Amino acid sequence: MKIGVIHATCNAVPPLNGAFKALAPDVIVFNFVDEHIQYYANQIKGIDDKVHRDFVNMAMTAQEAGVDAIIVACTVLTPIVDVVKPFVTIPVIAVDRPMLELAVNNYHKIGVVATNAPSGPATKAQLEKIAEELGKKIEVDIEINTQAMTELKAGNEEEHNRLNTLAAEQLRDRGCEVIILAQITQASAETQAKELGLPVLTSPKEAVNEVLKMAVKN
Repeated sequence: MKIGVIHATCNAVPPLNGAFKALAPDVIVFNFVDEHIQYYANQIKGIDDKVHRDFVNMAMTAQEAGVDAIIVACTVLTPIVDVVKPFVTIPVIAVDRPMLELAVNNYHKIGVVATNAPSGPATKAQLEKIAEELGKKIEVDIEINTQAMTELKAGNEEEHNRLNTLAAEQLRDRGCEVIILAQITQASAETQAKELGLPVLTSPKEAVNEVLKMAVKN
């Protein structure tokens, strides 16, 4: 089995590759990375027609590489996963969808930590959309710390994790019942953030399990 993963930052590659190695070591993973998507989305503070086109082109490239399913690992792009589905014939899953469904099904006040500015509002919107679909009532609070991403890109994982935990602590103190580390790049902060005494959700493991099910069914 071959799985394609669409990324908008190289820092997202190791966490998901690690999850595949742990859960499905026989799967071949192809990583498709375009860091300009995240940079551009940050510049315009959102998503426009160019982002949509670039996303569709990456999905089509992944399909042409012969993958059996696609994980979209960028939280800037996960809200528009449905956009690419008419252009490919293989399953496509947002990396954070299983994690977000877990949060909506089990908690009322959900705290979201993001290190990329567009990802906070995008994750909040996704949670609210899923809650509407599932008939759940939720409240979402957000903390964004872009310095954490800067530190991670500079190789300072320890400081990245500390800043994520600090943001999570603020959400806890405002009454959140669970912490979502919105981006796959934040997975390294999970252990430290859990020391705050709240459940902490990250996306890699849940996404790998779900995409394998989808690929088999397809």
